[in-house]
Amino acid sequence: MKQRFIYTLIIIAVVLGEKSFAQAPQFSIFDSFERAPKPGEGKVKIHQSNDLKMLVGTRIDSDNIDVINNRTYLITRGYRINVYSGNNQRKSKDEAFSIQSKIRELYPDMTTDVTYYAPFWKLLVGNFRSFEEASLMQRVLREKFPKIKNEIYIIEDDIRLLLD
Repeated sequence: MKQRFIYTLIIIAVVLGEKSFAQAPQFSIFDSFERAPKPGEGKVKIHQSNDLKMLVGTRIDSDNIDVINNRTYLITRGYRINVYSGNNQRKSKDEAFSIQSKIRELYPDMTTDVTYYAPFWKLLVGNFRSFEEASLMQRVLREKFPKIKNEIYIIEDDIRLLLD
């Protein structure tokens, strides 16, 4: 009898514990649209399938998602600035890395990549979504590096945009 009472208490505690630790319901942007309007606001009604509503806010794995050092990036088409390009095997590599270090000092958050596409060493800067953003930075870089201003031009390339 006493043993059955203890089992009953354990079952009640487990059931109550599950309810108390249950997560609060998840609210989405759709819920905030459909809430009761405040005075002077309109009400929005969204008609869609529940399946679509469940997908909002979830990240989908695909070929254009890249994870580097626990940071998630979206790979898409955009613009980069070609700051340096040289094919002198003895000098070009050092020049590319030298310019890269100067740019990193001036703009520590700017992405810079030195690459080798035989026979050229190239320095690409930035991840710009629009040509206008790239054009603005191109002008700034031309002012900062007047000796190589004629080599600085914008290219269309794959860029990485931080998602996290």
